[in-house]
Amino acid sequence: MIEESILVRYRSIDGCDIEQTFHALPDAQRFAHHWIGEHPEIGRSYAVSGDGVGKIEAWGASLADLFPAPGSKEQAS
Repeated sequence: MIEESILVRYRSIDGCDIEQTFHALPDAQRFAHHWIGEHPEIGRSYAVSGDGVGKIEAWGASLADLFPAPGSKEQAS
């Protein structure tokens, strides 16, 4: 379920910590994909990059919204 605003937080093991608020899902997807890729490992409440360096958490949208299955219509353009 997507609320009015989406807060996405990126954190890395080297101390990088970036939060950004979005009002459109495609913008939130692009931010998340930029930092950890389009197909991360999905945990219970976070997604982790394939190399294990970065992590995304989100509020206002689910991880499934941010990282839809390949070929689905929800994928960012």
